[in-house]
Amino acid sequence: MKQRIRKDRGFTLVELLVVIAIIGILVALLLPAVQAAREAARKMSCGNNLKQLGIAMHNYHETYKTLPHNGAFTWTRQSNNGFRWSPTQRGSVLVKLLPFIEKDTIFNNLDFESVAVTGSSPNNPFWLQANPITGVQYRAEIIPEFICPSADVDPHTTFTNPKTARAISCYGTSIGSNRITSRGGWCNDYPGNVFGCGRSNLGSDPRSSQLSGVYSRGHWGARFRDITDGTSQVIAMGEVVPSKGNYHRNGWMHFNSLWTGTSAPINYPIIGLWERGYAGPNGCSHWQNRQTSQGFKSKHKGGAQFVFADGSVHLIPETIDYMTYQRLGCRRDGDPIGEGFQP
Repeated sequence: MKQRIRKDRGFTLVELLVVIAIIGILVALLLPAVQAAREAARKMSCGNNLKQLGIAMHNYHETYKTLPHNGAFTWTRQSNNGFRWSPTQRGSVLVKLLPFIEKDTIFNNLDFESVAVTGSSPNNPFWLQANPITGVQYRAEIIPEFICPSADVDPHTTFTNPKTARAISCYGTSIGSNRITSRGGWCNDYPGNVFGCGRSNLGSDPRSSQLSGVYSRGHWGARFRDITDGTSQVIAMGEVVPSKGNYHRNGWMHFNSLWTGTSAPINYPIIGLWERGYAGPNGCSHWQNRQTSQGFKSKHKGGAQFVFADGSVHLIPETIDYMTYQRLGCRRDGDPIGEGFQP
């Protein structure tokens, strides 16, 4: 009697296709969950960056009894060197916060005193200072704490030499509901100055009576006592997308980069630099129309993250009531925040 020898049968083509299809379905079901988890982690990291900036602002205020000033003088009597605006520049608010986020090495090597004059034109060397060992200009230093992990943008604002190209910031300072004129008259839908307490155009003023937010475009920063609406009710800084801001693309170190108004709605749709159609007229959506482009924007879906003057971090939805958003931007409008919003 012959013993039967059992031979294992391989998978048929149909069975293989069924297995592959099942695996494909499982991957398709799991991928969105994985992506959502990754985005949640990125958003948490972004919120932590803002939290660290909030702590740095408070430590700065504790040391100097004011929030950090942007480094450009709008009056010559402030500069004490006869120059105003760009010849007097001493960097952005983020430059002043460097020692408070453990970036002392960069800050301590910056020269805040000298102003060079070439012929009849002042030429401030501050902007071109470089590490004497590496040759990398300090403005080109990529500061991870200034970049949102969800931003998915080039860390430098130009595609030039990485030793000189301006490194970006994904966080801007709030000038609140200040007046912001439209460039070239392209769009005037969101002129700002909603409460009449931000009359200075673009926040280019050193007088608190003309400014709505806790920062200005020039050499001024609020003291906590100037925030009469309460530090827990006023935005200090928030997310920006550098390629979609007329001045945000200047980088983290530039004195004329970070100022951002709440007059434009959160995540207003801007056709950013190098995006399809960016060079067209585009009206309110033009990346150079500062009235809308210099607003707060984020790569997070549905809103943007902000750090308030009390140091707390909140995600504000882009569907927020417009007037409520303006009240959150203005430090002294005197009106209570509506019950519909609880930071």
